[in-house]
Amino acid sequence: MKRLILLVSVLVFILTLVSCDPATHLLNAEALLANTTKIELVNYENENPKMIRNIEGDKKPTFDFSKVSLIATLDDSKIEDVVKDVSDRGYLYYASALNEPIGKTLILYQSNGNMVVLSNCVYTDDTGDTKYYGDCCIYDANGVFIECIGRVGNNYIDSLESQYFNIDK
Repeated sequence: MKRLILLVSVLVFILTLVSCDPATHLLNAEALLANTTKIELVNYENENPKMIRNIEGDKKPTFDFSKVSLIATLDDSKIEDVVKDVSDRGYLYYASALNEPIGKTLILYQSNGNMVVLSNCVYTDDTGDTKYYGDCCIYDANGVFIECIGRVGNNYIDSLESQYFNIDK
């Protein structure tokens, strides 16, 4: 009887640990490479960043083209390298996202009109707390949210910028 109780306790403990781990999503490198037509590094002005806690609900992130200013367009010869880099990362999925991208943002334009949008930043929320945040989301050609792939790590866009974009500073 003690062994049974111990076995059940261990199984419950393991199940609890596994169920608390967020899902990791990957982008399909082959599909992304076949469908990416252009990659841009932009600055996205989001003057009122708000966290959407449940993107599965009625509130979804948006992409407003009027808030975008172009920093650089990636040379076509480097698209494969960037797609490989972006595809090799695992994105932790949470059912939350910012209302819009913010700061330096990478846009991978797709042949079907959709966009894979990666952004990360440091911002101050309504309570004055400093937040480090990044998303990888998919939007359609009109800026309507389709899917959240997951979280982007801190300074990831800066890393891509310094590695792949020739920008005079």
